Amino acid sequence: MTVKHLSSRTYVIVWLALMVLTLVSYLLSLAHLGRADVVAALLIATVKTVLVLLFFMHLIEQRFSNALPMIVSTLLLGLLLTLMISDVTERETISRTPIPPAPLPEAAPAPR
Repeated sequence: MTVKHLSSRTYVIVWLALMVLTLVSYLLSLAHLGRADVVAALLIATVKTVLVLLFFMHLIEQRFSNALPMIVSTLLLGLLLTLMISDVTERETISRTPIPPAPLPEAAPAPR
């Protein structure tokens, strides 16, 4: 079985895309988007991971059966993260109301 390897030009383009995504990630960290910071950072990290897996780990050149373990492990990781996030957001273990201050101890009478 002959495998067609990618050209150097493809690797340079993918590397440049990774550098652009890194710059976008840095600029978004300066933007302070609130809760969207985490979502944007994870989306950019996911795209960068897929690019590295496909091109620099040569999964794009392989048969699908070689890429299947990566796909299954990614799906299982996504499932575990989803379950963990839903558990943390739905659990009511910490009181959201302020805790009142403790009463001051009463002064003991002076000994005679």
